[in-house]
Amino acid sequence: MNEGLKKYDLTKTQRDILGYLHFTDKNPVIQKDIEEHFHISNPTVTGILNRLEQKGFIERKQSLKDKRVRTIVLTKKEQDLHEDIENQICLMESKFENALGIEKQKQLLEILKELAQNLE
Repeated sequence: MNEGLKKYDLTKTQRDILGYLHFTDKNPVIQKDIEEHFHISNPTVTGILNRLEQKGFIERKQSLKDKRVRTIVLTKKEQDLHEDIENQICLMESKFENALGIEKQKQLLEILKELAQNLE
């Protein structure tokens, strides 16, 4: 996935966060929302958001309600590239699905679920 996103200068995690920002019903979105949704730490989310901001995909704006809080908004650059990025994701998922076939996909999903349960 990271390989396919290189042309956008994005990693999968960065793209996942952009997708969350694009599709979430929360408005406005703050950093804490991302931390809770993805179950990742504050410093990790801060680093990801810093890179997305440097690349011009997001902006952080001071909340009108609480000056201590900064909301996260998508930029025009992200909105312009969103459809291309989503098409790239679909293409990669399609390649993955075709490579495994339906039965192996089901098996893989079951194995991953079992691993996730054991790790909890």
